[in-house]
Amino acid sequence: MMILKCTAEVRKAIGLPERQLVDTLTSTAPLGHWYVHRFAIGRTRFLLFMSETTLLSFVLHQGRRPLDARSLPDMFLAGLQQLLSMKDLDAVAIAQTMAPCHTGLFGKTDSRKTLGSMNDLVRCYTVSVEAQGGLASCNLTDIIMRLNAMPQRRLDWATSWDVARAQIERATAPD
Repeated sequence: MMILKCTAEVRKAIGLPERQLVDTLTSTAPLGHWYVHRFAIGRTRFLLFMSETTLLSFVLHQGRRPLDARSLPDMFLAGLQQLLSMKDLDAVAIAQTMAPCHTGLFGKTDSRKTLGSMNDLVRCYTVSVEAQGGLASCNLTDIIMRLNAMPQRRLDWATSWDVARAQIERATAPD
């Protein structure tokens, strides 16, 4: 099981009442719990998903469909599946990594340090899109891949991909 830890902005957007939030539990997912934040680049809204333990991240365009407590987990699962597939993980490792994510709950963000990392990523995504000429001309996939290959101080200068791959290998290794 894992928890989507939503910022106040996301909780308000999906109409998530306080009573539906859980306290943090230990995650059984190889990539841990995920932080979710909503931000805008120009007039377009995006959702940023970031693994709490690996800082692995991806962004998704919010789209025209209303965002709610049912669609957010579906968007997360589709985005994570696509991200892991783009990194050439085999189908078995992807399935084992995602299995605990199919049982999830919502919670509040509870780490200022992790929120700081998320805010840094929001700035990096925004600047990267603008540096490539805006949403109409940027390669969002390339930006996601590049930012996950960036060394992170919180990870002792390892990349999010390196830490995520190590956790996935550890979790999917035969006993």
